[in-house]
Amino acid sequence: MLTARKNRVLNWLIYRTLVYGPARRHFSRIRLRQATPNPQRNGPPVILFGNHSSWWDGYMVMLLNEQVWGLDAYIMIEEAQLARYQFFRLLGGFSVNRQNGRSAAASITYSADLLNNKPGRMLVIFPQGEILANDRRPLIFYSGVGHLARRVRDVRFYPLALRYEFIGEQRPEVFLSVGTPLHFADSSATPKDIAASLAQALTNELDRLRDDVIAYRLQSFTTVISGVPSINRLWDSLRGKPPMHEVGADNDNANPRQA
Repeated sequence: MLTARKNRVLNWLIYRTLVYGPARRHFSRIRLRQATPNPQRNGPPVILFGNHSSWWDGYMVMLLNEQVWGLDAYIMIEEAQLARYQFFRLLGGFSVNRQNGRSAAASITYSADLLNNKPGRMLVIFPQGEILANDRRPLIFYSGVGHLARRVRDVRFYPLALRYEFIGEQRPEVFLSVGTPLHFADSSATPKDIAASLAQALTNELDRLRDDVIAYRLQSFTTVISGVPSINRLWDSLRGKPPMHEVGADNDNANPRQA
């Protein structure tokens, strides 16, 4: 397997050039809501697990961590992809080959060692194993995530629902919704049962996010990053005209656009 080779300086440089900058150029706004406070840097190990519907998903997770959480993050990436884009190893990426049982087991062991050996570490996984449509159901997770729960001491699983939508602007918006963390203290739960519980928790978070975005119930979100304004807003600003009314603003007065 390909192991992580994290480098703090290069991590920052890659984040600013390949993640933060492109995110501001491509999206109108990136919004976040959380069911609980941020995980603590000296607290129990964290596994953040999310749906995988877009090429941007890994970037959004890195943005969440760099802008808000500040944990020592690692991410499990399909071996074929990591072999092609090895700079992700500098960001904490390591490989998994789910088609090879021995290699997959080695990745699970490596993951558990990372999380058990130092406080404040986070592992990011996309348990579906491939990019699938955002509203495809049911969610089916590989059982490896259940084996991780059995091998990492006191680990907390945070479900992350991601959604990309156009909300009346030239560029789409990103919605990140972090649900209540799960903790499996009962050692009798099987890896398959744990994987099913996590899949259901993420399904619930995804459905709630979908329903709230469709209805423009956005009061619970805060803006993490605002992107480049739409052409019409730039034009109005140059002409000294007041900005146009934002779609959904009537339901979102608590969340003005941040700089």
